Amino acid sequence: MLDDLPFAVIVVERDGGLALWNDEFEALLPAPPLGWLRRDLASVVGALARIIVDPDAFERALSEALEKPDEASEIEVTRLDGGALAVEVASLGLGEGAHIICLRDASGELRARRELEHRALHDPLTKLPNRELLLDRLSVALSRRGRQDTAVGVIFIDLDGFKKINDEHGHSVGDELLVSVAQRLQREVREGDTVARYAGDEFVVLCEDLANERIAGPLGRRLGASIARPVTVGGQMLTVGASIGVVVEGDPATDPEALLARADAEMYRHKRRGERGSNEAPGG
Repeated sequence: MLDDLPFAVIVVERDGGLALWNDEFEALLPAPPLGWLRRDLASVVGALARIIVDPDAFERALSEALEKPDEASEIEVTRLDGGALAVEVASLGLGEGAHIICLRDASGELRARRELEHRALHDPLTKLPNRELLLDRLSVALSRRGRQDTAVGVIFIDLDGFKKINDEHGHSVGDELLVSVAQRLQREVREGDTVARYAGDEFVVLCEDLANERIAGPLGRRLGASIARPVTVGGQMLTVGASIGVVVEGDPATDPEALLARADAEMYRHKRRGERGSNEAPGG
């Protein structure tokens, strides 16, 4: 009956010896096969350690699960190949301390969960981080600033002329243009910087570990110049501009929302004056 199950099963006695196991369990373990082991739980854990990412954490979690006589536990471990194992531990309830352990491939569940998490934190059109993920990364960047002698820069970008293109050429063309702008921004920033789609035709670039405030201004100008280059979308040559606001913050206690609001206000200050990020240095 055990060999007909589509997942691995072992029965562990109180002293750690293996009372039963099935073929799926032997197939799960890396070589050498089970017949070469001491046929106890310690040997099994040692064999599994060769295929999972954090063997120590797994061993601790398994030990805690085995100490619970009246409740079942489930442990998820990440495999070295990127997949996952779901390990379920339950007492047999025979009063002798025996447990049954089931191990099944949970790689599909892990991929599905990661996909859902990615969708929740990324813009579906441009695939850039969304506002929620930007705020999280900004909070982390500010906290790091408390341990390093560097500053955090926020570059707020609003496209000029995008609404007209959307109205005249349709939303599909507008969407293609937004994707093109997102790709250009990603090519211009430094490794480790975050480009996020904030809302609509607004983008934010988060720059960590700025040695000084003078770095952010030239980057803002470069981003504006990149956006202003004509782009061919749907067989048409289109051009948009950008109003850009830059703020640089060195205080780790700064509220992330407040910092974004300052950058937004700086961007609108330039927009009202008719300035463009492509031809004038943004302030900060």
